[in-house]
Amino acid sequence: MSDMLNSETINTNTESNLSSTGQTVQEKLIENEVTPFQIEFWKPKNIMSVEDTPFSNRLLVFLLVIAYSVPGNLARISLQKLTNYENSYINYSGGTVVWINFSACFVLSWCNNSVRFWATILEGSNKTNMKQIALHTAISTGFCGSFSTISSALIEIFFKTTDIVEFPLPHKGYRVTEFFAVTLITFGIPLFGHILGSHFALFFDTIIVTRISKLLTYQNIRIVELTTAFIGLSAVIADLVLTCTLSINTWYKAEYSFSILAGSIAALLRFQLSRLNGRGIRSWFPLGTLSVNLAGCLLITIFELLLHALNSNGDLLISNKVHRMILNGFSVGFCGSLTTMSTFINELYNLNNPKYQQIYFWVTFLPILSFALIIDGSYEWTKGFQHV
Repeated sequence: MSDMLNSETINTNTESNLSSTGQTVQEKLIENEVTPFQIEFWKPKNIMSVEDTPFSNRLLVFLLVIAYSVPGNLARISLQKLTNYENSYINYSGGTVVWINFSACFVLSWCNNSVRFWATILEGSNKTNMKQIALHTAISTGFCGSFSTISSALIEIFFKTTDIVEFPLPHKGYRVTEFFAVTLITFGIPLFGHILGSHFALFFDTIIVTRISKLLTYQNIRIVELTTAFIGLSAVIADLVLTCTLSINTWYKAEYSFSILAGSIAALLRFQLSRLNGRGIRSWFPLGTLSVNLAGCLLITIFELLLHALNSNGDLLISNKVHRMILNGFSVGFCGSLTTMSTFINELYNLNNPKYQQIYFWVTFLPILSFALIIDGSYEWTKGFQHV
């Protein structure tokens, strides 16, 4: 009986210690397994700056952010086009970004919560934090940050609410219903993806990592980092050449080349501005992420106005093919890659304080919605927009 009581007491003390440190049982177990290093897993009770955990090689990280932004932008543009089909479940003729943001949030959550995966890699290095592994930044900032987007989601909310779509609403009164429906889906499904990603991380650590642990050495990961950095840089150079040489009528140049090029620059800018996180008035506040999301949403409302606004004769304000390609590249590529839904959801979820979560959400959502209503809405209600 005394042994049972002692066992219960130990379990109770263990649970209380875990709750006080903010670590999950899985994190604590893995941390104790990794010796002789004391692993410090990044679970942001406040938002850390990238400078708080120095990288092994800053130049390599820059190259990897650019390299992984290429498949991120390519996947976002392609997946959005795939969702543009007749009688789709989410009826938006431009192609919805809901599944894009869901997928990016899922991958980012897996990346941040796959404790055993990163611990196995860290065992063979002199590093103590997964953010010190360049591959982590490549996946989270380079790929997921470029794959997900808030700016395009904002345009989707605005276009559906104001009924600037191919299949109009039966009555203007339904615009209120449409606003809440699109907004809830736009932010709710990515949050669900984040939760699913954290659960998948547990499965990944338990089933997959244990089987491939011998391959997960720091040296092997370093080879992957260097190889993908070279391939990614080559892809950006090749894309630049194609942007300058291909005909405007070529499908790749019209839809992808300039967007990918602009998106790579935006990804690097977003990474640089992430150092502002935690450096504002409040240490917990992600000022860098807020800055890129506000700036990207402000710019995309201007670009979308120029792309879809009608003049007094009912014609497009800008009809030149080259000009429209450039504007579309800035809208889809630069703004789409500059803004990030995955990082926003990740930070919102990990603030672990309802007050902070509410503040962060509303200081992001209200300004970007105001940009769309004031800039695009005022023109659409006076002169009109082209239906998409």
